[in-house]
Formats: sequence, structure tokens, C-alpha cells
Amino acid sequence: MRPSSPRRWCDRERAPDPVDAPAEWPHRFARPSRLVLLADAPLFEGLTKTQLRRIAKVSGARTFDPGEELVKEGAAGRVFYIVVEGQAKIVRRGRTIQRVGPGDSFGEMAILTTAPRSASVVAETPMEVLTLSGPHLRAILMDQPKIAVRLLDTLARRLADLDRRFTS
Repeated sequence: MRPSSPRRWCDRERAPDPVDAPAEWPHRFARPSRLVLLADAPLFEGLTKTQLRRIAKVSGARTFDPGEELVKEGAAGRVFYIVVEGQAKIVRRGRTIQRVGPGDSFGEMAILTTAPRSASVVAETPMEVLTLSGPHLRAILMDQPKIAVRLLDTLARRLADLDRRFTS
């Protein structure tokens, strides 16, 4: 999950690199490319275009209907999601704790660990999401150590931020 940023792909009328945008997404505005979606995800902050292209090649796309569960609290998970279109609620212990929409991401820990999901995510509207599986990302990280180091830097900064919030 990520906080809102001042400029996200959904704020743009056209994606700067629409080549990777799936053709099955006809819309009034150009759909963002996978590259743009990944670049805007905090997990991949600081990666080069070449590195993002490598990750984009192994990403997938899925759709969900309203009421459908994308992620189940307590279940094992191996997929990271970026919302392309639609809205979902994040539910922990039966209570809605947050909502996610276009440009938001969740499931970072699932692609890096085998820990159970900390919350459920349920579609509230029809949704389209970009997906990235843990095994695919791990294969890239084994082959491209520079990407692994960047991800470690990003995660370490995020953990330090969380630590400061909870200890202040």
C-alpha cells in the first residue's frame, strides 16, 4: 500500500510510453503502460527504465468483479498488485482500514517473504490490476543484483520511516 503521491499515472491524460499498454483496454484516455505503473510504485522507486522493462516483461494482468477477493487475510500469497482501474477495500479482522484505487499498490511483502497476508483486499467495483509474482521477481533478482540492491535500499528506507513513526 502506498500513500497518495502528488503526481501519479492516473493524473496524466496520456501515458508517456503507451507501447506496453494492453490493446484490450480501449478507453477515452490512453492506459498507462506497465512501465509507467511499475515506475510509480514505491517498491520500484529508483529503478532505471531498463530495469523496469525487465520486470514489466514478467508482469501479468487480471480483472476482478465487485465483491471478489483479490487477497485473503492469513492466506499465503506470492503476488504483488498495482491497481489499474477500479477500487477495493482493505479489510483487517473484519474492519475496513483503507481503500485503494488507480495507481495504488499492495502485496509487497508477499513477493519477498512467505508470511501470511496481513489483510484481505476485496473489489468494490470492477477492477483491472497489474500483477507480479514472487517467483518471477526472485528470478530477476538472482540474475540482476543491482535491482536487488535497489529494492533493499527502498525497503530499508520504508522500514526506517515506520520505525520512526512508531517510536516518536
